[in-house]
Amino acid sequence: MPATNRASIKLSSDFVEEARREAEVLHRSVGAQVEHWAKLGRAFENTPGFDIRKVRGVLEGRLKIEDLTAAEQDRFFEELGDYFDNPDQKMRDYFAELGAREGAVGSDGKGGIVRRTASGDWETIA
Repeated sequence: MPATNRASIKLSSDFVEEARREAEVLHRSVGAQVEHWAKLGRAFENTPGFDIRKVRGVLEGRLKIEDLTAAEQDRFFEELGDYFDNPDQKMRDYFAELGAREGAVGSDGKGGIVRRTASGDWETIA
């Protein structure tokens, strides 16, 4: 049997499901879809005038957003938005614990603002 150049990696089940849906539309395997996305990302990061190290510097707080080119700023906000849209389990657990604390503030889903009471209930504050 010929040797193959394959490796196993861990990906979130949500990401794999998204890749599966996209792969079906484009008649690719899931692995081919993930590889396609990775190649696109690499090409984007290697685009002349775009420096992914600067974007990471802003994400890490070492640089100011104003130090980035317009394309780099777009990438920064895309990555930042993705971070908030798709938090890892540790971050979801942290915010669930934070929201369970007395004094936590949130939305009632109808435009009102609520606060967690000592009993664990929510009271409307605005």
